[in-house]
Amino acid sequence: MAAGARDALDDESLQELRSQATRLLLKEDWAGYIGVCSRIVDGAATDRRVLCSALAHRADARARLGDFPGALADCDSALAADPTHPAALLAKGALLRGLGRYAPAADCFRGALSAGGGADEVRELLEQCRRLEAQARSGAVDLSDWVLAGFPGKCPDLAEHVGPVEVRRSAHGGRGVFAVKSVEAGGTLMISKAVAIGRGVIPDAADGGEKMVVWKDFVDKVLDAAEKCPRTASLIYNLSTGDEQDHELTVPDMALFKQQPEELGHSLSEAEGQDVLDVDRIMKVLDVNCLTEDAASADLLGSSGVVNCGVGLWILPSLINHSCHPNARRTHVGDHAIVHASRDIKAGEEVTFPYFDVLTPVGKRREAARAWGFECRCDRCRFEAEDTVLKQELVRSENELVNGGDMGALVVRLEDKMRKSMVERRKAFLRASFWSAYSALFDNSRLVRKWGRRVPSEAVIAESVASGVGGCESVLKAMLRGTNDGNGNGCGNRLEVEDKVVRIGRATYGKVVKRQAMRALFKFTLESDNNKSL
Repeated sequence: MAAGARDALDDESLQELRSQATRLLLKEDWAGYIGVCSRIVDGAATDRRVLCSALAHRADARARLGDFPGALADCDSALAADPTHPAALLAKGALLRGLGRYAPAADCFRGALSAGGGADEVRELLEQCRRLEAQARSGAVDLSDWVLAGFPGKCPDLAEHVGPVEVRRSAHGGRGVFAVKSVEAGGTLMISKAVAIGRGVIPDAADGGEKMVVWKDFVDKVLDAAEKCPRTASLIYNLSTGDEQDHELTVPDMALFKQQPEELGHSLSEAEGQDVLDVDRIMKVLDVNCLTEDAASADLLGSSGVVNCGVGLWILPSLINHSCHPNARRTHVGDHAIVHASRDIKAGEEVTFPYFDVLTPVGKRREAARAWGFECRCDRCRFEAEDTVLKQELVRSENELVNGGDMGALVVRLEDKMRKSMVERRKAFLRASFWSAYSALFDNSRLVRKWGRRVPSEAVIAESVASGVGGCESVLKAMLRGTNDGNGNGCGNRLEVEDKVVRIGRATYGKVVKRQAMRALFKFTLESDNNKSL
């Protein structure tokens, strides 16, 4: 008997163990299945065919339980015994693909094809790995076919990507993400897969009990992911708990966010011997770093309207700071967040996106910022809060917005005030702050007839707001409606108008689709009842 083998299996014993394994497989009892596979491995050391098959099956079960180091070790043991074993090659390819190691995964699938013939499914996996490897390098995403088909089936697979950004000290305190070269509006900054996401259908937005169920499910998923993968736990520990002083926050090496094959292999080998999870620290991290799925983009590009409450943890996007004058936006596709420039970003400029709805007056935004535990000091907030001449008018207008009244009169008064002595950028800020008043005006035909000639058109206002806060579904919807109604006066000729619409579309969704599919997205945007922004 070979060293390390205990009791060699006879045919009858092997058949009985295989029957047990089949029953456990049907029950999805992966721990039990691993136990049976281990007995086969121990008893089949001299039968290379049986040994390799058992190791491949055990690797698949271990991967399902999140034991990636053990799964890789099983695959390597099987391939050491038989370098051309199809099942072991397929198991390792699937494992590497799931870990984002697309090039070596493609090598495994290519080897499986050579060993086992031309299976269509394996060819498709090979082609998918090639596509994802290219996407991981370039960040280029093309969801055109999926969008044009009406979002059928599950979301397309995406590769994680870190674009031209790095983490640095922020001028506003703590850390932030900065562009290392100029990025035009719509350009991809990063693609990040969530550590975990909690989702649910909440009938009533005020239903705190339902939201707690979603939150508990989400927390359990995060803790499970951190327990299974020490690299994930290390990344989570790099995030702020909210208790540290700014100088106590270290600037992480960007290599942490890039899964290079040699680095990943090293991190996986450290799985054993880790300390018990610091659950209290992780809970504090989640309190200040979780992001909600952008409702409208998640409905259109992610969950197709099924989910209306989603919270997740995306590591690198969590390091992006808030601004009420943001230059980036995230679009959710399944479990991935694609962060793209919502307006042109200069090299060295800090990347920011909104944590809450920034199409509101400065008073409401300050309340929202306090709820997140910070004070926003962006240029827009400073302008609206510190301009003593304007402050009284803004307080009056904000009160009218809250208490109701003639939104047309409010808008006309603001426009008259802006027309006298205000540059375009500041006009964009104020129009964004009182977006709900502008929307109420343009939504009401009576108000349009009464006040419409005294204010710019809906399309012009939408273009102005987009220049101040970037694209979002509600602004894009106004631009589309304003141009479709022939109310785009001042926007230019038809081709110029179309270019402006596409530009706001790129700012809203990024460069995830080609122009024809972008028109389909515009159609879905107009039809969607959910026009909430981030």
